[in-house]
Amino acid sequence: WPNEGIILTSGNMSFIAALELSIAMPLSWLPLISDYTRESKKPFSASLTSATVYTVTSIVMYTLGLSAAIFGGGDSIITIMMNAGLGIAGLIVIIFSTVTTTFMDAYSAGVSSTTIYNGASSKGIAVIVTIVGTIAAILYPMDDITDFLYLIGSVFAPIIAILLADYFINHQQVQTLSAYLVRGLIWAVSVGLYHYMLHSESTIGATLPAFTTAFFVTAIVGFISHTENSSVEIKQH
Repeated sequence: WPNEGIILTSGNMSFIAALELSIAMPLSWLPLISDYTRESKKPFSASLTSATVYTVTSIVMYTLGLSAAIFGGGDSIITIMMNAGLGIAGLIVIIFSTVTTTFMDAYSAGVSSTTIYNGASSKGIAVIVTIVGTIAAILYPMDDITDFLYLIGSVFAPIIAILLADYFINHQQVQTLSAYLVRGLIWAVSVGLYHYMLHSESTIGATLPAFTTAFFVTAIVGFISHTENSSVEIKQH
């Protein structure tokens, strides 16, 4: 494995590659759960509870999935369900789980659209996203969505890092166009770094370098910006 890189040429997957896929899912969950907890009267408690429940549930589901794959005679959920003798019951479980999770994604997309344009209809956008997503699911080959999951990780890891750096380190809200452009550039470079590290022979994966780079560069940019603003205020007085 050491000479094969993150994506093995034999068709197997290394531990780091599998870990990157596992990281991509909770990262994409962060903005979604934020749409549900944004109006909470106790944001810290709501966020802590949500993160705890998500963590415990994910561990249980990963354990069940691994056990089913080992003892169920296949790596496909459909095959596992059939081998378990569930049949129609298994199909119903899959349908309901897909509908419930997709509802949350569509609702989150609608809420997020209002942050871009105040006049947007969150429900209308949610319906449009659902329709587009359904068409994409029909047209896009669903046998292997590994590349799509890596794309999710590459997009969300730098974004979360930039948000955390601005909130906890810079203690400032981005308001100017130049600040948005700078952070957009940081994000784009970090996304490129993610994909470079993903296909390299790195043993630390792709998320950590991309996340760390975006976080510290944003913190440095915020420090420089704060210093320049302080200097301007001193000169004005």
